[in-house]
Amino acid sequence: MKRVLLENAAILTGAAGPFFTDGALLIEGSKIAWVGDAAKLPESLPRPTERQDLGGRVVIPGLVNTHAHGGLSAQRGCCDDGDLFEWAGALAPHTSHLTVSDNRQSCRLAILEMVRNGITTACDCTRYGAGVFADEAAAIGMRSLSGALANSPEYRRTGRPNWPLARIETEEAMTRHAGDARVRFYLGAHSPYSCTPELVTEVKRAADALGLPFVIHLAENRRETEITMERYGVSPTQWLHDLGALDAGAILAHCVWISERDLDVLAGSGAGVAHNPTSNAKLASGVAPVPAFLERGIPVGLGTDSSLSNNALDLFQEMKLSVLLQRATRLDGFAMNAEQAFAMATSGGARVLGWGADIGTLAPGMEADLVVLDLHHPLGLTQDRVVSDLVYHARPSQVRAVIVAGDPIYENGRFARVDSEALLAEARAHFSLSERNQP
Repeated sequence: MKRVLLENAAILTGAAGPFFTDGALLIEGSKIAWVGDAAKLPESLPRPTERQDLGGRVVIPGLVNTHAHGGLSAQRGCCDDGDLFEWAGALAPHTSHLTVSDNRQSCRLAILEMVRNGITTACDCTRYGAGVFADEAAAIGMRSLSGALANSPEYRRTGRPNWPLARIETEEAMTRHAGDARVRFYLGAHSPYSCTPELVTEVKRAADALGLPFVIHLAENRRETEITMERYGVSPTQWLHDLGALDAGAILAHCVWISERDLDVLAGSGAGVAHNPTSNAKLASGVAPVPAFLERGIPVGLGTDSSLSNNALDLFQEMKLSVLLQRATRLDGFAMNAEQAFAMATSGGARVLGWGADIGTLAPGMEADLVVLDLHHPLGLTQDRVVSDLVYHARPSQVRAVIVAGDPIYENGRFARVDSEALLAEARAHFSLSERNQP
């Protein structure tokens, strides 16, 4: 078995530490066998087959993106204004004609960007082609939780119906990727405003029958809350709970418009929240009550959402904004801190996706998903300075290497498994032809 010793590194094992200034980390196969002070490396450990001197660089757990729409990456910038519903209406001419081939090319672009930005795991959402993101992520080496979000034609009129197609595509993808521990799937419904109660119930039952998580956009926009109140007389959160779809297997994107009663419902459900601060700000949705989530023990991770509602797939940006938006809107300089933001980007996100036992921290027995960064501080690296810099100062350009399941998939600007320049050229050619063929 391959055993790689990473040494001469400043290792931050998680948001709360421990932190090793002169650390070493032994990877055995896909897992971490040992991590600690280099001077305390046990002689009893198996001899490494390879040693890598990291030159004092910083090692952190891989970043976890809990909500993305990779298939929309090529349309970045086609509509940058309006609230959620105004923006979605303006997008329709640009996105309603997209094919599964378009989805595949866009997913490649998104995955390349995410890996370059230190993201080792992503939960991706689409309407058609439930296994496409998984296919492309597996080829590049990134870990994925992917699937499709069903919607009801009577509420969402653009495009063709996508249920039960989403379930069929997901089951086919599960068969295709059987045995690959990096690839997982879910079944989902788009939102309370675009799905009937009957569809949500059917999708959730199918997810439970297959042992899969259930994903839904929830309480993203004030108008969504008003629509749900008009139709059913309850909040979106209460509506989902009443349908029996709110439990520990649920992954909830956004959760901006949440009442005190909703907080109690969420806390009792075990469901996790994918918080998307940049997207929520861009679409004038508001600021999710993340401190209240954390106080109640509700799992929270960070998400980028799509390149249409964000324009970047950058969790360093999301960490920073997750803190700054809370402080700015609450006028409270202690509303959130850097440690909480980094936890959401790593262990919190892993917990939301149901992967908390395997990823999100660097410890013996965990999967070796990690990122190596050029991070320097004039006063030297301490745990507090590293956490602060990661949230308030660091940029994706400082990512030097990305390892997933012990496998180096990106190093010094080059991808190990694919020719990124060739993929980018292929995507440019594909979308150039698609544009010419549009009426």
